[in-house]
Amino acid sequence: MLRWVVRRLTSAGLVMVIGIAVLVALVHSLPGDPLTAIVGDRALDPASRRVMEHDLGIGRPLPVVITAYFQNALHGDLGTSLAERRPVTTILAERLGPTLLLGGLTLLVDFTLGLLLGVWSALHPRSRLARLLDTLTLATYTVPGFVIGLVLIWWFAVHWHWFPPAGIADPLLPIDAGITTVAIDRLRHLALPLATMVLATIAVPIRQQRSAVLASMSRPWVTAARARGVSARRTTWHHIWRPALTPVISLLGLWLPMLVSGAVFVETVFAYPGIGALLANATSQRDIPVVIGAGVVLVVMVQVGSLVADILYRIVDPIQREMA
Repeated sequence: MLRWVVRRLTSAGLVMVIGIAVLVALVHSLPGDPLTAIVGDRALDPASRRVMEHDLGIGRPLPVVITAYFQNALHGDLGTSLAERRPVTTILAERLGPTLLLGGLTLLVDFTLGLLLGVWSALHPRSRLARLLDTLTLATYTVPGFVIGLVLIWWFAVHWHWFPPAGIADPLLPIDAGITTVAIDRLRHLALPLATMVLATIAVPIRQQRSAVLASMSRPWVTAARARGVSARRTTWHHIWRPALTPVISLLGLWLPMLVSGAVFVETVFAYPGIGALLANATSQRDIPVVIGAGVVLVVMVQVGSLVADILYRIVDPIQREMA
């Protein structure tokens, strides 16, 4: 197992290096002049233009740009934001916490409530509630997340005034407010973005788990367990549900980075200060260092999520654990 972990970590590191190199190359290959997007119609003297072009890598060969980026990244330098004139690492550090909170809670709800609903739906496929659940999840999945967000804002923020429509905290909250007041304020601001993300994504784990459980119910070992007189509850959780976890774990590996990238429109709608909204703003402003920095975060998340999924896969599946 230890040898497999070392090989997997080496593979993940190599893939991250290749992914970041491709990301830098693609961003620097985009058409258009990023300086025009940054300075607008203001006149720029040649000396200032040369300095900015050097910082952006304009006019330099891509291998030189990629090599310089890795050299700086190894020293913790991801560049300076052209729009805010601040280090990209500082900006990402400010935005990463809210994104991980939103994405982590969405992941928790999707893979707890979603899996339970998927199992229940598979065990009661002909019930009215299962059919209603299937219809509702499919409907919310087909509707774009930002549309769901706008509807929730209208009903729960504008019409009923239950939750704030945007932001992550009340700017008028007293500085000396107690921890309970601050926590309630954060939860109220988080409620609508979280509900939007869950409604837009929970259909996938529900349907995936439902299909996996239905397939597992027809396996020979389930028939043998029932023939031996094993109780229905033990058969469900030990002989049906555990084998049905393996395809869902594969989905889990890519779910967190998908949530971050899919939250671009949701965070923009709710003015939520996360990586998604940062990436959207930086792309519109042609802020190349920030775009690449946010992309690097996504590349790392993909590899971390994939590594965690592979480890969980071997824990759940004894055959894979022996092969490792």
